[in-house]
Amino acid sequence: MRVEIPVHLLEDRQGDTNAELVLRLIAFFREARHEWAISPRDVDAVHAFLERHVPVMAQSYLLLAQKASMAQAWAPRTGTTGVVTVAAETLAADVRDLERPAVLVVENATYDWQMIEALARLLGCEDIIAAKNGSRLGVYNGGGKDGATLHAVDQAAQFSRTKRVVLVIDSDSFHPADRTGNHEKAEAVVRQGVSAHVLSFREMENYIPNRVLARQPKRTVGMSSMAKRLESLKTFSPEQRAHFDMKHGFKGKPQKGADQKGRHSGRAGTTYVIPPRHGGLYDEVAEQDLITLQEGFGTDLPGLFLQEVMRGGISERDLDGLGPGAKQELQSMFKTIRGVI
Repeated sequence: MRVEIPVHLLEDRQGDTNAELVLRLIAFFREARHEWAISPRDVDAVHAFLERHVPVMAQSYLLLAQKASMAQAWAPRTGTTGVVTVAAETLAADVRDLERPAVLVVENATYDWQMIEALARLLGCEDIIAAKNGSRLGVYNGGGKDGATLHAVDQAAQFSRTKRVVLVIDSDSFHPADRTGNHEKAEAVVRQGVSAHVLSFREMENYIPNRVLARQPKRTVGMSSMAKRLESLKTFSPEQRAHFDMKHGFKGKPQKGADQKGRHSGRAGTTYVIPPRHGGLYDEVAEQDLITLQEGFGTDLPGLFLQEVMRGGISERDLDGLGPGAKQELQSMFKTIRGVI
C-alpha cells in the first residue's frame, strides 16, 4: 500500500502524541512492506520530527524519506488514488491494518496459486510472489466460488479501515458476452470493501499456453493422444479457446431436459456434449475436432504450467497465442492484487 502521513501529525504536540505509531509506519517503509507517499516539500518536517524523536536513526530514516519523495516527484500524476492517508483519529487502526498481511482469496489455493505464480513469473510480477513468500500476502482457499466470496467478506471484516483483501475467481462463462453468477458474487463483495477480479476467460486453465499442453503426457491407450488434441485445439479461434472446458473437454452424460445437448458421429465411443449455453460458439468447428477434444487435457495443468515456467521452457511470448487483450487482462489482475499489498 502507498501511505501518506500528513505533516501536521509530525509537528508540535501532535508529533509527540503520535510518535510511536508514526515510527511504526516508517518502519514499514524501511522494511519495504509499504511505500511512503511523501512530497519533497514535506521532507524538512520529517527531518525535524526524526531529530526530535529518534536522533540516532534520523539520518537513515531521512534518506528513506528523501528517496520516497523523489520517486513521487518523478512518478506519473495519479492524484491520491490508492493512497492511504492516515489521520490522528485513525492512526492506531491504520497501523493495525497495515501490519496485517494482505489477503488473496481464490477458489483453490493450490491450483489457483500455481497459475498465478506461473503467470506472475512470465509477466514480470515477481513482487506478488515475493509478498507471499515474505508473509506480506496470505493466500486462502475458498473451496469454490461461494466459499471464496464468503471468506473474502469475513477477511475484510478483520480490517478496520483499509480492507486489504482481494478475491480472484473464474467467470465460468460459456461465451464472451456471458454474464454469470460469479460476476454478481464479485460485485457483492466489492460492496463490502473487497477488491475483486473476475477472469474474462472461463477458468484459470484457459490461460495456459499451447506450449505447456504440448508437454502434457499421454494418458491411456483408449484416449486420443495429447498431440492430436492440441492440433484440434489450435483450430479454435481465441474466443472459442477462452471458453472451452480445458480440463474435461466436451465430455459428459447428457442429462434429462434441456440442460445439455449431444451430437454424435454415429460411431461407437465418439459421443461428445456441447452445453447449450455455448450458443453457436462451436458451430463452425469440424466435428472430428470436437470428437478429438471430448476428453480435455486433465486436471493437473496448473502444476505442469508452473513446472515448465520454472525450468525456462515457457516465455511471455507464449501468452500471445491466447489472443489480443489476454496479457492486458492478466496485468490488470496483478494490479488489483498489488493494490492491497
